[in-house]
Amino acid sequence: MKGKRQKNRKKCLLFYKNFFKFSPPYSVLIDGTFCKAALQNKINIRDQMPKYLDAEVKYFTTKCVLAECEALGTLLYGPLKVLRQFHVQPCKHDTPKPATKCIRSVMKRNKHKFFVATQDPEFTELIRSLSGVPLLFIAFNTIILESPAEMSKSVAHEKLERRLAPTDFAMSQIKELKRETFGEEIEKKKKKKHKIKGKNPLSCKKKKKRTAEEIQMLKQKKKRKKTKKQKVTLETIAAMENVS
Repeated sequence: MKGKRQKNRKKCLLFYKNFFKFSPPYSVLIDGTFCKAALQNKINIRDQMPKYLDAEVKYFTTKCVLAECEALGTLLYGPLKVLRQFHVQPCKHDTPKPATKCIRSVMKRNKHKFFVATQDPEFTELIRSLSGVPLLFIAFNTIILESPAEMSKSVAHEKLERRLAPTDFAMSQIKELKRETFGEEIEKKKKKKHKIKGKNPLSCKKKKKRTAEEIQMLKQKKKRKKTKKQKVTLETIAAMENVS
């Protein structure tokens, strides 16, 4: 079980290193619930965290988290004592806000590459909805780094696709290399063949309707032409007979 947890931890750290540029020394933002769980499980955060992450660690909290622990009095006196040993990350809140809202505002873009250490279930769900935020919690008397959430995985997938997609310059270099190696010619754009179009129906004249008299006259003309043609043929035949 211990070997499986270590393997998962290494895999998670590599994921955040490759896709979200996390690198040692790691910065961990801690709330009161995590400190309370550490005290209950007799875990020394300063000793155990660097061993677990296998790197140097810097510890942070916010003034709002400290104010919340102070407001709860003896209930979180022990966690307050632990938190006062850590660096206070500026949160820009003039009046104290709930610890979850304060840390959420600090983690908006996560420029400082913070890990978040909390035991609050509702706050844990909120952290999972952010991309590139590693989540630490305590279970089985040890510190555990949670596997990347779906939001982080989807963002990492998009980044990977962008890295693998060839640029325009790379594509032009590939084409040039192909042409030099295999003698491949540059594809010429095919000229579009112009189809022969029929007559424009708008340019065609409509047939005129003829009257009965005009039709009769045309018939007579055709008849006369036919008679004249027959007469010429008969005269030609007669002339050929006389010659013979």
